[in-house]
Amino acid sequence: MILGTIQFPTRYGGLGEGVKRGLAWLADRDLNSLEPGRYEIDGDKIFLTVSEVMTKAPEEALFEAHRRYIDIHITISGEEWFGHAILQKAKSNAVPHLEEVKPYDEAKDVAFYKGDGVYMQAPPGHFVLFMPEDAHKPSVCFKEPGLIKKLVLKVLI
Repeated sequence: MILGTIQFPTRYGGLGEGVKRGLAWLADRDLNSLEPGRYEIDGDKIFLTVSEVMTKAPEEALFEAHRRYIDIHITISGEEWFGHAILQKAKSNAVPHLEEVKPYDEAKDVAFYKGDGVYMQAPPGHFVLFMPEDAHKPSVCFKEPGLIKKLVLKVLI
């Protein structure tokens, strides 16, 4: 997991050309003006979805993980928290254990898990990048549920 800023997209070029191109596309746009829907940057290789959703309590949401895509989440408006947990258990047992509750769906590139993790919020103008080993729980509220506008940039690995 990486917390970064979309202001300097070239700094993340080491993560691959797709991440660099996707972040550069975002840096050149007024994200507030993007309407909900799908935006293709390079077909199914790099695309983003803009949505408006209600956040929910952490215990009402599941962790998700992907195998084929890197997920880059940006909250455009409202308050969104993210849960995070590593899928592989560390030798030190310091990593929370996750239990798979919905097996991997290849067509949707997602599996769902329940368990413990840590929670954080990305400040405005920042993104949270989740790699395949990063189980993540998006659209979580800290206190009360609320409407958020967000985007998820998907980059094929």
